[in-house]
Amino acid sequence: MNKNYMIYPMKNMRITCRYDEGSHRSHNINVSDNNIDYPIDDAGIDSGRDSIYCPCDSMKVVAIRGIGNPSITNTIWLVSTNEVITPGFVDKVYMTLTHSDDSDIKDLYVGKEFKRGEIICKEGSNGTNANHIHITVGRGYCDTWIENSNHKWIIKGDSKKPEEVFFIDKEFTKVIDNRNINFEYLEEEKIDIIGNPVERDIYKDQVEVLIDNLNLRESYSVNSKKIGYIRKGMYDIKEIRENEGYTWYKVENYYIASNIGWTKFYKKEKYPRLIFTCTSSGKYIIYLKEGSKLYIS
Repeated sequence: MNKNYMIYPMKNMRITCRYDEGSHRSHNINVSDNNIDYPIDDAGIDSGRDSIYCPCDSMKVVAIRGIGNPSITNTIWLVSTNEVITPGFVDKVYMTLTHSDDSDIKDLYVGKEFKRGEIICKEGSNGTNANHIHITVGRGYCDTWIENSNHKWIIKGDSKKPEEVFFIDKEFTKVIDNRNINFEYLEEEKIDIIGNPVERDIYKDQVEVLIDNLNLRESYSVNSKKIGYIRKGMYDIKEIRENEGYTWYKVENYYIASNIGWTKFYKKEKYPRLIFTCTSSGKYIIYLKEGSKLYIS
């Protein structure tokens, strides 16, 4: 995924209450002071406690409330560190997660950052009778809540409906029950294939790319922007770096990470070696092109 899309944060979608049902109606229907949000409850699969994952390239914890306080339901506020692409807009996004158990979020702290695909917390039963996660989303920054005219505590921000913020990535999320919410599916991206392989040159350090889906990045970090995939073949090495447990090669204008099975390194030879065998005469005749040098030792 090259672009910073906002995807649904769970691997199993089983929405048990949408934003206009049950107790959620008082969050956004007949509200006289316009303090509204659009929560959904998701219980994941029928047994166990599903995880909630970071849904974009990076999100930071901006507020945590309720841990150890039985009168306040556990809630986490997160805000994307960069603009994200949603079905409705391009901007920073906030997301709140409510009902995780104390044991799942005791190590969280304001300022903690999560990268795409990292587990933030699990669904829980804090402040409720059954394991689930209560999710709200909106545009921009948010770190607090407010009681509205219907006496419901809602997330105070530019609230958006979940289908306005989340794409469904079918490679990540299995939709068990979407509660008839019309989410937009993330279309499969066309990945650019980049690179112009060269011939093997014994006078240069070179790397051979062995696989079809090796990421090409702007810099020597797994968090650097992906440019596409590099075309298989041989490339001249412009620079070698060590970072994050990988050897990084700069080829053309970008970087690739080296690993067993991904690439093969060829070190340049100090001198050209010309080996001839003549069993009949014992004589050796070597023809050199103009400008070539021959070293004999």
